[in-house]
Amino acid sequence: MGGLLLVEAKRRPLSRRRVLEAAVRFVDREGLGALSMRKLGADLGVEAMSLYNHVPNKDALLDGMVEVLLGELEVPSEGGDWEERVREAYRGFRRLAREHPNVFPLLVVRPANTMDGVWLVEEFLKTLREAGFDAVTALYAFRTLSGYAMGYAMAEIRGFAMEPGGDRAGVRALPADEFPRISELEGRLGEVDRDAEFEFGLGLILGGLREKL
Repeated sequence: MGGLLLVEAKRRPLSRRRVLEAAVRFVDREGLGALSMRKLGADLGVEAMSLYNHVPNKDALLDGMVEVLLGELEVPSEGGDWEERVREAYRGFRRLAREHPNVFPLLVVRPANTMDGVWLVEEFLKTLREAGFDAVTALYAFRTLSGYAMGYAMAEIRGFAMEPGGDRAGVRALPADEFPRISELEGRLGEVDRDAEFEFGLGLILGGLREKL
């Protein structure tokens, strides 16, 4: 029965959206390096050439995958405290990275030149302007917050720098007299509360912005 359902799913007409969503699922499962038009076509049960009716080339496919991810992001909600609205939106940004760790890096290396991306920026700027920031400060704030959230999310899925192994054994192997500040964190580097750490950084930025109002 499961095989029949799979066959029926593959027989569904192709569309640009279906191709893009299939590409996201493929990369979630196999990794970005494994993606090719041939393999994606096989995954969809069609010839690779059929995909070009919906995406002209692989670059367009990758841009479309960014579009799919941006569509999953939540913009700041309407009403209420601006800081909490911004916090919740960037928590969603981090959740997206954890849900799509193999696809998320595309957001870093490929500009979001789609209407979804433009709309997302507009909504964030709107929230910050309504909070009372002038246009330029709102832009700086958006870029600072986005840079922090994107950088933290990337480090979380790829591994943090300056953490020697992230475990007790790695820290113990370091000469304590040469690395006293790292050594005093033995047992903590590998046991960091990532949620608390992310909120700490977000709070620092928001606290600084609050002083600008």
